Amino acid sequence: MQRSTGEPALVAICCYHRLFRDALAAALSARSEFTVVGDVGDPDDLVSLCQLRAPEMVLCTAGEGVDRVLPALARVRAHCSRTRLVLIYRELSRGDLIASRRAGVDTLVPFSHGLDALVRLLSQHHADLRPAGAAASLPATPSALLTDREQDIVALLAAGHPVGLIAGLLGIGTRVVENHKRRIYQKLAVSSQSHLAARAATLGLVGRPPTTVVHGGDPSTGVPLVVLHAADGPIRDDIEVALRGAHLPFVLDGSPEHHRLGWASAVAVPTILVVVDPVARDWLGMTRPGTLALLVRSVPMSRDEALAALAHGVVGVVAATQVLNALVPALQLAACGHLTLEPATGAALAAAGVGWGDGEGVPELTEREGDILRSIAQGDTVRQTARSLGIAEKTVENTQARLFRKLGARNRAGALATAHALGLLELLANSRQPRVVPLKAAGDTETF
Repeated sequence: MQRSTGEPALVAICCYHRLFRDALAAALSARSEFTVVGDVGDPDDLVSLCQLRAPEMVLCTAGEGVDRVLPALARVRAHCSRTRLVLIYRELSRGDLIASRRAGVDTLVPFSHGLDALVRLLSQHHADLRPAGAAASLPATPSALLTDREQDIVALLAAGHPVGLIAGLLGIGTRVVENHKRRIYQKLAVSSQSHLAARAATLGLVGRPPTTVVHGGDPSTGVPLVVLHAADGPIRDDIEVALRGAHLPFVLDGSPEHHRLGWASAVAVPTILVVVDPVARDWLGMTRPGTLALLVRSVPMSRDEALAALAHGVVGVVAATQVLNALVPALQLAACGHLTLEPATGAALAAAGVGWGDGEGVPELTEREGDILRSIAQGDTVRQTARSLGIAEKTVENTQARLFRKLGARNRAGALATAHALGLLELLANSRQPRVVPLKAAGDTETF
């Protein structure tokens, strides 16, 4: 697919540490030169991601040794001969240098250079990929197995949305969604929506900003329509100034414009709900389909309040005093699927030593519920879960129902999406080895 000079370069990220991976994705997604098409934690999944999304740049970290990631990068090079491979390393020997060259790595960057230097380097790669007046002569990258429309449907299916709702969100027919869904299942080699959610989470295909232009949003900013829930006052005035200054479209919650756009209907398009100092009844509005919630707080949040907000799906917290400077960046990060917290809220969580199961805002799972969540993440059916755990199918269904209630989900795909967003899968993986049986599946920057 030919791209114009000013269009962003497609970037795939491979990094074992999730927090650092999310930070890289957020930093790149906030810049117009880049579009992050996926991120993986395991180098072995990188090849599958590159086949599905055909990136123009691959950013890979080698925290545990360069030799750990080079075989995967060599396979990427064999499949994507024109893709720029950038490897970030902590230590590099002469042997690593030679092996990196043989694997096809284009650029080596030490961790010590920092994020700013890395972004500048990637911007230079972008300039090389998009030379002025030479866009038409660029060599084409391999065709992506997943189209942009299919990527949008993958993200919605992985979040547990049914076909009818997806059709309404994207403005297409249900039969079109069904046809895309069948092709997606074939391309990802999955057999169910929960298996799809597990595979999409593994390949970092969830949480990506939508490529489809959604009615009501502004494609030039990447931020969906903002719905403002706030009482009259200085805070609301500051929010409106910030939104107008960034040319972001917004409506007031419950206003005639809001209702005319149909946001009160059962099939709502993606929005970001900005709520100022919410009370208990305000939480109900944060569970509408396709809606992200961002809080503006005039007073610091307590640890329990912050945990409750996260449990209700809040994706950002901004201090009222910082609205003019911090609101728009927080909205842009939220639209890219990332969480932002103002310093006081983050400090409250860190000082309390937040962990899995601490506080009423984070679901505490029993050992059996954890086993079933792991099995769901493997893409197992109820029967396969029962067989692998040595229990009855009815026991699986009953325990699964309790798990759904704790995660606020209606199905296995929704439970997996929530668990992935809360980091529960990583915590389960670190707590002990799973008992389920997995299914078998078919110095200085140097540029070479």
